[in-house]
Amino acid sequence: MSKPTPPIGDRQFTRDVAKEVDRRQVRRRVGLWGTLLAVIGAAAMYLRCGDGFGLGGGGKAGGDGDAPHTAVAPVRCSIRVARGGITVDGKPTSRDEAVAACKAATGADLLVTGDAREGDWTELYAALVAAGVKDITKHEATPGSGAR
Repeated sequence: MSKPTPPIGDRQFTRDVAKEVDRRQVRRRVGLWGTLLAVIGAAAMYLRCGDGFGLGGGGKAGGDGDAPHTAVAPVRCSIRVARGGITVDGKPTSRDEAVAACKAATGADLLVTGDAREGDWTELYAALVAAGVKDITKHEATPGSGAR
């Protein structure tokens, strides 16, 4: 079956058809311009930011040359001095072993509990300084800090 045809002289129908055709043209035009602008924006982001979507210009800064860039945090050793002895990263050790373990690290975190003998941690601190450990941070355990 075919659709009924409107009377030939119906001006309102002709206007409605013309408006719908015009709306379709406007939608196509807006869609094409929007797509074109999105492609240009994506190309600009690619050229400006490099391969990723981070900020910056691709990481080609003027550095000192061939130095490798690493995203690894500096290695620090954790020493705990208590009445029971010295532990390094949770493992019981002697003073000399603790100093040897922290020599290669960039620094040491020294946690002194309240029941530790003062001579133990001062000797350990002096041995770390003598071994060349540069960044030694001493913390004293307070009640409720979680240090046993």
